[in-house]
Amino acid sequence: MDTVRPRRIWITGGSGGLGTALAQALLEQGCEVALGVRRAEDASSLHARFGQQLLVVAGNLASPLTARQVCARLYEHWQALDGLIINAGTCDYLDLPLSEAFIEQIPRTNLAAATHCLEAATPLLRAGCAPHVTGILNRFSSLQLHDPEHPARPANHLAQVFDDARHVLHEQGIALTVVAPQTAQHPLSAPLATPQPWTAQQAAQAILQRLAQRPPVLVLEALSADTLWPLPT
Repeated sequence: MDTVRPRRIWITGGSGGLGTALAQALLEQGCEVALGVRRAEDASSLHARFGQQLLVVAGNLASPLTARQVCARLYEHWQALDGLIINAGTCDYLDLPLSEAFIEQIPRTNLAAATHCLEAATPLLRAGCAPHVTGILNRFSSLQLHDPEHPARPANHLAQVFDDARHVLHEQGIALTVVAPQTAQHPLSAPLATPQPWTAQQAAQAILQRLAQRPPVLVLEALSADTLWPLPT
């Protein structure tokens, strides 16, 4: 009798908050998870609990070389990916100590990391089973870089990175869901969603429950970004 292999999922931005909560929930479901973290010790408690079910991959994914190295390791470990969750609101890639301009670094570093991870992981996703990419943005990473009067492009707007990737991924049999806050200028659905006092665990459960239907977009409105995307220490 054939056994069903657990889904193999790579989660970025997993040093704390929502990223950690998503990893824990998926591990509890029996998935195999590769968790991207700032430092390996950030995942020590999860690794102690789940052992070889969790692969910890530390490094700054805003670097294209790091993204390629992680995917090479995932290929050696799994040969394929069934899911990629790009937690693109993370503060994992900020330089320490934090400068006064760290808010501006959040969209810049997450845009770079999302771009590099999508590019590097696509071949692994093509080899996966019912592959699915999820991009999660927050109100900071959704900001447009440089002059907001300029047209939104993948070079200056994180949401556009995912929008431009959608058709290309679809042609390769890869589904894409974008989880993001809603704005009056860029509504995802109507009416505007009311911000909620999510805990990281509540938000993770709500997202994962809805991802089963593979919707193109989900609205996530959080009263406090710090709860879901804590600053590095």
